[in-house]
Amino acid sequence: MNIYIDESGSINKYATNDQYFVVSMIHVLDPVALERAYKRFISSNYEMLLDLDSDKVDDMTGKITKHGGRMFRDGKFRELKGAQFDRDMKHIFVDYFSRKHHFDVYYIMMKNENLPNRFFDNISRTFNFSIKSALLYFIQNGYLPDEDCFLQLDERNERVENKSFLENYLNTELSLSGQVAGNFSVSYFDSACNKFVQIADVFSNLFYSHLQTGHYTDELELMKELGILKGVYELT
Repeated sequence: MNIYIDESGSINKYATNDQYFVVSMIHVLDPVALERAYKRFISSNYEMLLDLDSDKVDDMTGKITKHGGRMFRDGKFRELKGAQFDRDMKHIFVDYFSRKHHFDVYYIMMKNENLPNRFFDNISRTFNFSIKSALLYFIQNGYLPDEDCFLQLDERNERVENKSFLENYLNTELSLSGQVAGNFSVSYFDSACNKFVQIADVFSNLFYSHLQTGHYTDELELMKELGILKGVYELT
């Protein structure tokens, strides 16, 4: 199976306005159909996406309140970024991609105030532990198949020297221990070059935004109703 991963928020015991850390895992069932759907989404919403990616300026002060240029470069589309979406575009995105069952969505969530202090000592180690724990939970409880798994992640937050660690960690903790039957392979990508990591980005931002604001209940309920939201694993 192929799983695409991205995250929103931060693991930070000092952040007062950033209480949550969310990881989305997208289990792709039909990559050919999903790639076609991705391209249709871009072409159908091109002008709205371009407008959302422009700098937002405060009318009173003239200062930029939100920087653009994350989805487009020199007027040309580069990648989807959930942080650039407004509420309407997030609804359009969820409705569009939920109607055809090309993938399943799994979430990992952490609330900083509930985490033991040791989880803040090494953020990369905590991230890897959350992936291992969630995969074990979802596989052992029948939400994911117990088979060889290829994980693809955004490379932006991972140091070069750590890029082989997650793969070795998962295979040691899960496969060699006999807790699962499948083996794990891990690769990191520039998200601009990986369409499905971009989809994971938007879904992670959606759930993160919901935890922060409570504004996306309808979208999450639609995902459940249409069967693409399979589960939420909370690390405490």
